[in-house]
Amino acid sequence: MRRGKGFLFTIVVSILFMVQSCDNYYHPKYNLQATWKCHYDQDLSYESTKTRIAGLWEWRYVICCGETSKPYQNSTESKGLQIEFNADGTGSLNVNNTTKEFTWDIDLKGTNLYGFSTTPFISQIHGRLLFCDNIMMCNTSYLDGSDNFFEKINSGGN
Repeated sequence: MRRGKGFLFTIVVSILFMVQSCDNYYHPKYNLQATWKCHYDQDLSYESTKTRIAGLWEWRYVICCGETSKPYQNSTESKGLQIEFNADGTGSLNVNNTTKEFTWDIDLKGTNLYGFSTTPFISQIHGRLLFCDNIMMCNTSYLDGSDNFFEKINSGGN
């Protein structure tokens, strides 16, 4: 009996260690819960959201399906991605010195949550939009997708 308790204790401690070590991989600046809280501390309307979006954004971080296992680890698909949103609903996507043009707008995706509608479709900015300071999160983890974090480089809006 005593041997069984020791084995059970070892398993429980091992599981707790693994769970704790996984939590340390996420960078606090790109934290899902903190971004949600910060977003809801604001009152963003359709117009104020569009105004907030205008400018140049650079992709920084992704949380998805085990893809990110170390702080600041960039996905190979999004590394170096910059997206500029103009106030007139046009934009440009620049990755690896290749620029592609697109059009954009936002649609309601829930209570006080908006999401992009782009032509053509841009996977990194799919989902619900959340803002905290100069960070924009495109949230699709509620659909078993990824959460992409962008940092605003400068304000703009031709």
